[in-house]
Amino acid sequence: MVKQQLNEVLDTISDIIEEYESGVWINAERLKELHRILTSNMYYLTKLQIEFNQDWNRKYYLSSESSNAAKEKFADKEVPELYMCRKILDAAKGVSIAMGYELKMET
Repeated sequence: MVKQQLNEVLDTISDIIEEYESGVWINAERLKELHRILTSNMYYLTKLQIEFNQDWNRKYYLSSESSNAAKEKFADKEVPELYMCRKILDAAKGVSIAMGYELKMET
């Protein structure tokens, strides 16, 4: 269920970024709509990231590995979505800021 939600959110974010990146002229109303949907999906991705972090912590503490580094490596391997969420949120934040600047120039 969580992975399905993750895929839906990531698909939506990707679609928005692809439309924005295409360079096709977007009027201010459409840009506002895209920005609103992007930031909303960033929120949903953050909620999913929290769930993945809880899962990562569970894997870490239940790991049979002896060292902390080995436990981290094990948890990273078991829950790769945590890293992916963090990186996509960073990138989406940059796009959101760029959209905001462009909206500011439109007014």
